[in-house]
Amino acid sequence: MRAAQLFVCSCLLEIADKAPGASQAFSFYYKFLTANYAMGLEPYGKIELKKGGGTMQERFSLLSRDFIVLCFANFFYFGSFYFLLPTMPQYVDMLGGSAGQVGMVMGWFTLAAVAARPYFGKMVDRYGHKRFMLLGSIFFILFFILYIYIQSVALLYIARGAHGLAHACFMAASAAYIADIAPPHRRGEVIGIYGTSNIVAMALFPAWGSTLISTTGNFSYLFGLAAVAATICLFAVVFLREINKGSGKDYKPASVIELSKRRGVIVPSIALFGGATAYGAVFTFLPLFAPQRGLTDFGMFFTVYALSTIVSRVLVGKLSDRIGRRQLVMPFIALVALAVVLLPGLDSLAMLAAIGGLFGLGFGAFMPTLNALVVDYTPPQDRGSALGFFTSFMDLGITAGAVILGAAGNYFGFEIMFYMGSAAALAGLIIFALFLGPNPTQADR
Repeated sequence: MRAAQLFVCSCLLEIADKAPGASQAFSFYYKFLTANYAMGLEPYGKIELKKGGGTMQERFSLLSRDFIVLCFANFFYFGSFYFLLPTMPQYVDMLGGSAGQVGMVMGWFTLAAVAARPYFGKMVDRYGHKRFMLLGSIFFILFFILYIYIQSVALLYIARGAHGLAHACFMAASAAYIADIAPPHRRGEVIGIYGTSNIVAMALFPAWGSTLISTTGNFSYLFGLAAVAATICLFAVVFLREINKGSGKDYKPASVIELSKRRGVIVPSIALFGGATAYGAVFTFLPLFAPQRGLTDFGMFFTVYALSTIVSRVLVGKLSDRIGRRQLVMPFIALVALAVVLLPGLDSLAMLAAIGGLFGLGFGAFMPTLNALVVDYTPPQDRGSALGFFTSFMDLGITAGAVILGAAGNYFGFEIMFYMGSAAALAGLIIFALFLGPNPTQADR
């Protein structure tokens, strides 16, 4: 079994070698995952799949083929996504767009993704995971290639909106896949470690994309590299086994209205929205606020944030399986609120790094813990719908932080804006503490 796992990883590394710089990124993440294994995250054994409605694994290994390949797929998927995160505004500017049009281009992607996630979640519940992960990957590749030929901001609006639909398709399917392969007694650990693939990609690819544009100014090369990363993701998904073929076209998954009535889904979603609102305000406006305080090297914040997020996701996920998720969610949301409320007093790089560490520890822990909690409360046949609903609140919160709190910051100042972001996180904490309800039943788990 170990030899087969190494063979799969070697195949993916061969694919990565075809893209300039991709093999280094792949090797970095491979070493990171195997380091987790070496630190004591022992496997339980090989995956044994069940047919029919149940998809829960009797025995699970962190080095199983499906988990490793899914992590690599997610890493390169988000790698392709993060290539454009810092560079898309520059591309809009190159096309002659205004600052307002930059916001519209970014907003269309998010709006489409938020609107479509619940729908694709239902489709995953009906027809299974893999086909939608393949579909999302294929359209990601096509849109990166399409960007090379776009010559107007108006066409970019359309492309970004459609790209957001592809994002929703992949994310709804991948979130349900990881939920279905994670055993109940290790769910927090598995979801937490899986989430590090996103964070490691965030630590590597935005800087790579920014450096590429600042040194060459060649957006065609950038979009080509993003397409290569998405292609590696596609090849990885091909290796995945379909562990849940869905409940069939006649099955009616839970509707958005029905999900909003389930406390085990809506309450964690609202808590996530509160924390994501603070996240949106911080990540959007810290690059403007820090220089006002004489701190031009604000990139340290994001580096420390990424490192602390990785640590918290690896350690806290496992802890949540042992002592319970409720006990961990509230203090870590409070940690997010504390980090944000400290920002108005920012006066040194040391303080900036400390705030980044607190923010990363808090957000890195509470988001996957809430994710695992939603899975705990949701029957297997509705997980795609529930996770599509839940994760859409992340995008909604980030948008609210960037747009609504951004408007408040423009009128009242950044200090008041950060206080409002902290209050939003605390409001999510209070709602979570008061309204979550009883623990999920064993049948739900």
